[in-house]
Amino acid sequence: MAYPKSIALALAREQGKSVYETGKPCKNSHIAPRLVSTRGCTQCYDETYREKDRQKYRYVNTFYQQFNQRRLNAIRKGIPFTITFEEIEQPKYCPVLGLELNYFWSGKDRRDTAKACIDKLIPSLGYIPGNVFVISWRANFLKSNASLDELEKISNYVRKNTNGKII
Repeated sequence: MAYPKSIALALAREQGKSVYETGKPCKNSHIAPRLVSTRGCTQCYDETYREKDRQKYRYVNTFYQQFNQRRLNAIRKGIPFTITFEEIEQPKYCPVLGLELNYFWSGKDRRDTAKACIDKLIPSLGYIPGNVFVISWRANFLKSNASLDELEKISNYVRKNTNGKII
């Protein structure tokens, strides 16, 4: 049974629902549930706002979001985090594998091998200046699954950045 709009909306809010039914068409003639938050038609929302959101965030620099996520996880786990975003050098190429780094999310492939990734050289030290570098997602992943040539590139990178000290 379809309730009048105000009653249906009140019931949906009371029950903690995100949508409600009116049984009446919207201005675009869709007979679809309405959103409690905006009172708009869900089908209209799908056709307009979701596509705009996809376009808006398609090429957004996600590196800053990654930095904030690492910071929050470090705080939650009690890992030292004293570095600021401005202190992280953002090279054009991966210092390990030489891939051109991608600081954006294209929406097509979330596991882009050239995606810029924040890496701790010595994990036990945490996110402190001198211990945080930007490398490709592939280089970071290779720590657990690598060919001999790729491992040699990683070992050269570690030797270079630790000045020959044994970790």
